[in-house]
Order: sequence, then C-alpha cells, then structure tokens
Amino acid sequence: VSVALQSKGIDFGHIEIDVNGNVDAHGVQGIDEDLIIKPFHQKGVVASLREFTNNALNHHHGMQSSERFGKNVDADGDGKADEVLEGDVTAMTLWQATLPVPGRMLPSDPGQRAAVDEGERLFDAIGCARCHVPELVLDDPVFTEPGPFHTKGNLRPGDVPNVVGVDLTRFGPGPRLDRERDGTVRVPVYTDFKRHDLGPLCNNEKLQQAGVATGLFLTRKLWGFASEPTYLHHGRATTIRDAIEMHGGEAEDTRRAFRELDPKQQAMMLDFLGTLQVLDVGPSRVRTR
Repeated sequence: VSVALQSKGIDFGHIEIDVNGNVDAHGVQGIDEDLIIKPFHQKGVVASLREFTNNALNHHHGMQSSERFGKNVDADGDGKADEVLEGDVTAMTLWQATLPVPGRMLPSDPGQRAAVDEGERLFDAIGCARCHVPELVLDDPVFTEPGPFHTKGNLRPGDVPNVVGVDLTRFGPGPRLDRERDGTVRVPVYTDFKRHDLGPLCNNEKLQQAGVATGLFLTRKLWGFASEPTYLHHGRATTIRDAIEMHGGEAEDTRRAFRELDPKQQAMMLDFLGTLQVLDVGPSRVRTR
C-alpha cells in the first residue's frame, strides 16, 4: 500500500507499507524519514524553538544549559557550571516565539501598487510560489512550552508540572497575526518547509548537518527577508536579483523563467519581493488578505 504524504497542500512524497506492516520511507521528499517538519537551521534539522535555542547557546555563545549538559556540570571547563538554567531557556524561547510578525510595506502610489501586484502575479506564474508558498494555515496559534516535539536534552512536557501556553495572536509587542472566524491563522511565511537541491552555486559547505546532503537547503522563509540582506544561507547574494540568479538544481526552470521575463516584468517582480519587510514594532495587525 502506498500512502501519499500531504499537509496544508504541500506534497512530501509517500511511504509504502507491505503486508507485514513494514514501512518503506524512501519515497519521502524534503523532510526526514521520521516525517516531522523541522523548520529551524538552514538544513531543516531542528523541530522546536527550544532545541534551536539550546543549540545556539552552546554553538554560537559557548554557554551550556543545565537541561542539555546536566546540573552542576562545567562541560566546557571554564569554571562556570549551570551557565543557563531551565527557566532562562524558557524565557528566551517564549521571547522568540512572540517576536513581531513581518509583513509588507506597500506603496501608496496607485501606479507603484499596480506594479507590485503584477510582480506578485509573476512570482506565482513563473513557479517561485511552488516552494516559497505564500501562505500556510496554522490550526492553533497557541504556542506551548515545553513543546510536544522536544528531543532528548531539551526540557519536555513530562519534566514539569505545568505547560505554558501563549496565544500568539494576543501576546507580544506586535505586529501580530489575526485569527480567522474558525480560529485558524493564515501565516504569510513564503516557504514549504521542505529541503531542496539548489544547485552548485549554493553547494559550498564541507560538513553535513545531521546527515543532510550539503546541496540541500530548507526553503528560505521570505517574510521579512527584504529587510535582512545579504541573501541566501552563505550571504553571497548582495541583492535580491543575485539571490534569484544563484538558484539552480530544482529551481533551474524557475530561474530560467525569470530570465525570460522582459526587464520591466523583472523589475515588477523585484518590487514585489522588496515589500516583504520587517515592520515597526507596535500593536498593529498584519493583514494577510
């Protein structure tokens, strides 16, 4: 029996199950064979914001959390044990989860707005939106900590008497997203949360992360990206046009389609991408429709 793997309209391949109940996951696409979406790190290898935080504390800051390395343990021999306590990691995780939501800075001039709208249409027409999916539906905007997908070495729900729940549509400095009438939230994140082969211009790494091939990368979330140059995982693209031109591999046909647009059409598409910005902090709402 072959079972298709689809979620929120995105195709993750398939699994096959034989008469003895054995599962063959070789048909899984863009994610690990455990079928868990992992939205963190450029390779898509971490499922939870807390695990991402513990990793970054150790790898980038040289600070070891007690939940990862053990209490009263000086793992790096710097004379300081318990550098980051469980409550510290919880606070950092919740702070990140409630950061302001990126949105769009749209021109007020009608002619410029029309150009941006046409650029958005072209973004979809040439195939960019197949991977940079403009909008995904979040069934429940309540972020829980500790979360259900924490791996060993990260605080888990069973480790604490109570789990904290934060409604991301209500808490945080804003801007924030709104709930729909059915309680869901439309998130303009511009990704499919899958890994893709982006071709030789992006395959510059020497080491694998969690066994993921060096040429595979998680689809970059484009919300807010225009405010965060340089572009691509290695920062070698100094402009948005450069980033498009460096796409290859699975995105080769889309890059070719962009090149086949006339200069005016290319400019309109770049104008659209330039509207995907980090917004000023404040109690406003990000409208997705």
